Amino acid sequence: MKLGDLTTIEQLVDFLSGTRTVVFSVISDKDDCYRRIQGELVKFRYLTLPHQGKGVVIRYRRKNSGYSRQQLTRLIARYRKTGRLQCRQRTVSGFKPRYTEQDAGGDG
Repeated sequence: MKLGDLTTIEQLVDFLSGTRTVVFSVISDKDDCYRRIQGELVKFRYLTLPHQGKGVVIRYRRKNSGYSRQQLTRLIARYRKTGRLQCRQRTVSGFKPRYTEQDAGGDG
């Protein structure tokens, strides 16, 4: 059985207890991991699950993604707010230079 074949909360509980054999695939891309997390939140209808079911989905994602509970909680909050998960693009240098090349004596 593959991870994608898990479709019910009961199957997730069986997987977490170790009674199911499942084939893993490694995810190295952050965008792909976020897409999979969002897909599973949609597949299991996370926002409509009771409290106990939400805990099972979070434990399942912790085991498969390697993210901490806190990180998954932040991602789920972002999903709840925006309706999707995407990596946020950050600028490479977040600070403006205070001094120019001339100030540093670059063209001496």
